[in-house]
Amino acid sequence: MTGNEAKDLVRYIMEEGFNKQDLSVVERSFTDNYVRHGYGGPSANSLAEHIESLKAYHSAFTNARFEIQQMVSDGSSVAVRYILRGIHTGTFMGITGSGNEIERHAVAIFTVIEGKVTEGHIVSDSGGLLEQLTR
Repeated sequence: MTGNEAKDLVRYIMEEGFNKQDLSVVERSFTDNYVRHGYGGPSANSLAEHIESLKAYHSAFTNARFEIQQMVSDGSSVAVRYILRGIHTGTFMGITGSGNEIERHAVAIFTVIEGKVTEGHIVSDSGGLLEQLTR
């Protein structure tokens, strides 16, 4: 897979899978044994756990969406800097919906093998998000 093809895959997952809430995109684009290592956010030990956490974002944040800021790839990995935006209307991190607009900055590095995402390392500003939920 070329670097551009790998970036297109991650863009497709973020825009069509997450932003449009088409989780079949996520199911097709990740391996079943996908592992997400969270730094400042939750980890996931399987694709099923990952999908449940994506659902939790949409449940807690109206209009939840990822806005891609930058992407680079060597073909076997993709690094993406992005912002999660939405309106806090449901419970998240044990905090009842506040109505606050939120944005959480993050960087993810995804490993891509044979056209599927196998692993992710996500570094996110959950402290900043927590502050936005409680102001």
